[in-house]
Amino acid sequence: MNQVERYDVVVCGGGLAGLTASRQIKRAMPDCTVLVLERSTGDIPDAAYKVGESAVEAGSHYFTEQLGLSGHFNRQQLPKLGLRLFFGDARGPFEARPEIGSRRFPRVHSYQIDRGILERELRRGARGLGVDLVELAKVTDVDLAGDDEDHVVHYELEGESTERTVRARFIVDASGRHRLIQRKLGLGTPSAHKINAAWWRFRGEYDVEKMAAATSPTWTPKTQERRWFSTNHLMGTGYWVWMIPLSSGNTSVGIVTDENVHPFSTYSTETKARRWLDEYEPTLAEFVEKAEIIDFLKVRNASYFSKQAFSHHRWSCVGEAAVFLDAFYSPGSDWIAYTNTITTRMIELDRKGRLTEAVADTYNQLLLEDLWQSYFPVYLNNYPIFGHAPAMFTKVIWDTSFYWALPAQLLFRGLIANEDAAAEFHPIAQRFHGIQQRMQANLRAFATQTRPTDEYMFLEYSKEPICTQLHLDLITDKTADRCFRDMRRNVDRLESWAGSFERELAKRYDLPQPEPTATAVR
Repeated sequence: MNQVERYDVVVCGGGLAGLTASRQIKRAMPDCTVLVLERSTGDIPDAAYKVGESAVEAGSHYFTEQLGLSGHFNRQQLPKLGLRLFFGDARGPFEARPEIGSRRFPRVHSYQIDRGILERELRRGARGLGVDLVELAKVTDVDLAGDDEDHVVHYELEGESTERTVRARFIVDASGRHRLIQRKLGLGTPSAHKINAAWWRFRGEYDVEKMAAATSPTWTPKTQERRWFSTNHLMGTGYWVWMIPLSSGNTSVGIVTDENVHPFSTYSTETKARRWLDEYEPTLAEFVEKAEIIDFLKVRNASYFSKQAFSHHRWSCVGEAAVFLDAFYSPGSDWIAYTNTITTRMIELDRKGRLTEAVADTYNQLLLEDLWQSYFPVYLNNYPIFGHAPAMFTKVIWDTSFYWALPAQLLFRGLIANEDAAAEFHPIAQRFHGIQQRMQANLRAFATQTRPTDEYMFLEYSKEPICTQLHLDLITDKTADRCFRDMRRNVDRLESWAGSFERELAKRYDLPQPEPTATAVR
């Protein structure tokens, strides 16, 4: 570390969000002085350490293209065979459970991430770019300046009794769930979405195909790539269980539940979690019964919101220090990309004397209103239908279409931190919010009116026409004007789809048609 007392940027936290933020800032502004303060050391083990092993298309694009990490991901991380979900009778033959997934690796790449391997690479890369990284440093407080004065960051080094301070022009809070700035300013907001999680990392490969031990040509067609490469989900009423492969050769297995259906107290310890698997996913429980545990971790009240993530007073919250939705569909890396890219733009504007309150307001609106309100109905009140294959077959196609049509486009087209683009996206997102809420409500209504399916069937969601077109659309070069024109057209398509689904439900089951609501969801 250079012996200086002031930096242009101090990043509080050197996990995935903080390390990628520092990398993005230095790549954009090589002369910017950046300090990262991180509590842990660089001796990070493989296949353990933190949750968050699966990335989807936009986050993967951010890591590889925007951060220049394509080589690392292609050499040291696993390619992802898309999303895969299994429904039906958890006590019957595994290969008889209805399945959603992909046969072949998709054109647009995504990855399964071993966080230990990636964060070691990011630490090496940070130092190579000229970032000062101080390990075993616990940030204890920040004194935020309301005017043009520097902020002050207070921290302690392990083994030292004397507190240290450093001045910063700009503070990036990457402290994860500690949410340093939000707690200090009282910005955090509880989420109406009450979910909890617990997970293991097991030594070795635990392949869903070996768990099934199926020989049927229906389950093992020649066109099927190895399912092990997918983010595999075992779905049930009020829960989902993930099985994710890691490039270290180990496997992550996690339980996520709705508190109202499966209380956290029923799986909050390793022993209880084993018993929970015995009851709800016995085939998996037997499969991993003798597995060597690398670690077991848990989190309660996983979802949370915030009143603010960015300030013209030269601070920002990135990754989980800002908000957290849910791990289902793996949006975490995308939200790191959104918040880091906006933060980098804010620092650029500040260096030019153009970081105003109006700019910060635009970015808060984009993140906390336009994007959050588009994503959040995907999860809220929907866990009770997670085990219902017919409803979820439609839901996965809908949710994937929304994601590829709107938020993913902002990252692929480089528009997420463009103030003019944010202003143009706002009315598109506002129009979509009501459509999203109506469709999710109708999916719940559909689940209450139809019987779940236990017989084997397979849906290749990426081959549905709307998904095929939107998937390839991610790698189609576009101007900003064309991108927003396509977004508006795609919202028209989604509105038409939602309307026809709603009318069919009303006709078939004599249901009242719900009115769209403008009520904000948190």
